[in-house]
Amino acid sequence: MDRRNALKLMGASLAAVAMAGCAPRTHAAILKDRAAGKKRLVFYFTATGNSLFVARQFSDAPLSIPQELKKGKQTYEADEIGFVFPDYASGAPVIVQEFLAKNTFKAPYIFSIITFGNASAIVAEWVRDYAKEKGVNFNYINTILMVDNYLPVFDMNEQVKIDKHVDENLAKLLEDVGAQKNYVQAMVQEPGMPAFSKDMLKGMQDQHYNMTAERLLELKKDRCVECMTCEKVCPHKNFSLGNDGLQFAGKCEFCLACVHACPQKALTLKSMNPQWPGERNPEARYRNPNVSLMDIIKSNRQ
Repeated sequence: MDRRNALKLMGASLAAVAMAGCAPRTHAAILKDRAAGKKRLVFYFTATGNSLFVARQFSDAPLSIPQELKKGKQTYEADEIGFVFPDYASGAPVIVQEFLAKNTFKAPYIFSIITFGNASAIVAEWVRDYAKEKGVNFNYINTILMVDNYLPVFDMNEQVKIDKHVDENLAKLLEDVGAQKNYVQAMVQEPGMPAFSKDMLKGMQDQHYNMTAERLLELKKDRCVECMTCEKVCPHKNFSLGNDGLQFAGKCEFCLACVHACPQKALTLKSMNPQWPGERNPEARYRNPNVSLMDIIKSNRQ
């Protein structure tokens, strides 16, 4: 390089440094730096958009786990592989467990970001141990607090008012993964929450992981217009139209995508027993404001 070009390069570099010092870096710049010379694959599962929103911060083109499962057994290779999904009963959704178990993942650096809304408890350690049994060794597992869409416990109108500092926490996660930090979050004991025991966790997971659509859901027939939005967002294709209108049955992910997405609020949760209240507010639903209904349909439709 001649002296003139060297000076031009130096000037451009100094200008970039000066600009970085006086203005926040754009998301595009962060992605460019992060991806420089490296291949990163990011897989996600989402029901109301939180995990898709997070996955998009780590990749320009994150891959939907329900769609990838259609391809059968695969071997994925990259410099970095990431997984973004919600915390279900302090573990991974069944569909994520299936994806980890069925496929092979080869990368020097494997990470996971787990979205949660109330208490992360031991989810990071649980995912680490489950994945290790399936031959997937994580370098980094961390969580991020977001709107909790769990309708039996939370009123969505109240949840969306809470500042959960998503941007600040996300910036820290991006920094960690960008630096290929090695870390697995230890058990988090939330103030005012009961201590989690293995028996308590097993009871929660048995209830969550063995759900069926007919056991969970109730249809308000006077509201249903048979638009089939529920069918489009369901990762298990549990919905169909019959002679008596909308029908649903089969293994349920308990993701609540169908309930949250129904434009008529025609789907609600059953009240099964005194410990299972149904819903806090059947008239309140949620979708991440940065994610469209079509995004969720493309992610989950079977």
